[in-house]
Amino acid sequence: MKLASVKDVKNKLSDYLKKAEREDIIITRNGRPTAVLHHLGEDDLEDYVVEHDPKFRKIIEKRWGAYSTRGGRPLEKVLKRFSE
Repeated sequence: MKLASVKDVKNKLSDYLKKAEREDIIITRNGRPTAVLHHLGEDDLEDYVVEHDPKFRKIIEKRWGAYSTRGGRPLEKVLKRFSE
């Protein structure tokens, strides 16, 4: 993991994009971390969008809360539902 200033990244963006293919770059402003430059391949795009979608995260949190409170379903019931 490398550290780079906003100014440096701005001036050498292409170089930093290439470096980000190998490792994450922590971008700093006034010496403090402010962002991460992280390589994102074509195969990763869909996962990233879904994982960072606020609506999707709300659904997951709601379902996890229900599972924590009431428990889950037996595997046999789940398999039966999908085989119908």
